[in-house]
Amino acid sequence: MFMAENEDLLEIAIPGHVSAQKAAQILGVSADRIYKYIQDGRLHSRQVGHLHMIPIEDVEAFQRQPSGRVRKQPPAWRLYRSNIQLGSTAIRVQIRPGQQEAFQEKLKALLEQQAHLLTGSIQRYIFEDEDAPASVQIWLVWKSNELPDTATHEQELAALQAELADVLDWDTAQFSHLHGLLYT
Repeated sequence: MFMAENEDLLEIAIPGHVSAQKAAQILGVSADRIYKYIQDGRLHSRQVGHLHMIPIEDVEAFQRQPSGRVRKQPPAWRLYRSNIQLGSTAIRVQIRPGQQEAFQEKLKALLEQQAHLLTGSIQRYIFEDEDAPASVQIWLVWKSNELPDTATHEQELAALQAELADVLDWDTAQFSHLHGLLYT
């Protein structure tokens, strides 16, 4: 408690600066990561006693680097082997009028519960359509050797539709069944 009070006082005493802890909250990283950025010279700070005070404009302008190795070249196109194919179901469907917030809540619940993972699917996407904000696109992707039997596939897809029926108007749904030709 005492340390937090000191940080608050220093933020008042040193206008335009925030503590490393506050910078961590703003950037969505740990305080240890902020100290690493300071040590690496990526963030500048003023040390006041045992605390680091960072200019707020530096925190706001700070760009986190993407994790992992940056690709030097995009991956090359490849053909699917004839014995394993990629298949996808693409669904464009309207969000029911006035249900945008409820739809977002449903998505949070799906994520938290890890519900409707769809047996054998290797990728599942739900896209917001920038050109038609009242609709979404759902892409479900399977490798042919992992696709469940038709009955299971249809049953799981129906369960997903039922879960979202109060927020998505399935009468407007347009289904496309896609077959992979090239991939990266």
